[in-house]
Amino acid sequence: MKLILLEDVKNVGQIGEIAEVPAGYGRNFLIPQGMAQLATRSVLRSAELKQRLKASQERRERIEAEGQAEALQGATLMIGARVGARNRLHGEVTNQDVADAIREEIGVEIDRHKIEIERPIRSLGMFMLPVRIAKGLEASITVEILEESELAARLEAERAEESEEAEEEAEGADDDPDYDLFESEETYA
Repeated sequence: MKLILLEDVKNVGQIGEIAEVPAGYGRNFLIPQGMAQLATRSVLRSAELKQRLKASQERRERIEAEGQAEALQGATLMIGARVGARNRLHGEVTNQDVADAIREEIGVEIDRHKIEIERPIRSLGMFMLPVRIAKGLEASITVEILEESELAARLEAERAEESEEAEEEAEGADDDPDYDLFESEETYA
């Protein structure tokens, strides 16, 4: 008897698959339990359409995951933490802290369960962490744990550097001879 599985059934198959089972097992157990449906032509066409849609969705998700992996691979994140004696952290840096830093600094939303921290991070320093984005797809990121005051100083220095670069670009526009052509102080009679 051919059935389309509506649920995963151990030793038979997974949801959406067409399974060949003994007639008594299908008629007396699988169909009454709502675990399967008789495989008629119309149901088979519908099942094929669902399988194609599922495959298409999986391809889209894989492309999205590859984009995330590309954005994350080799990225360096800075996380500030409160520090006590002997440069030991108050508490620890968790995978949720890392996921928040990824979202803020890189702009990629990652589930915290995909970030693998082998041992709790309880000290300052740099740590290499794997991020399992999808099955068979992994990226490595570097996380630098800094004291909060040092992180604030670094971020301020980066902002100052960016503003200096913006000012230099603006000054470069002022040096353009075509830019000042019509703003000359000389008057012509």
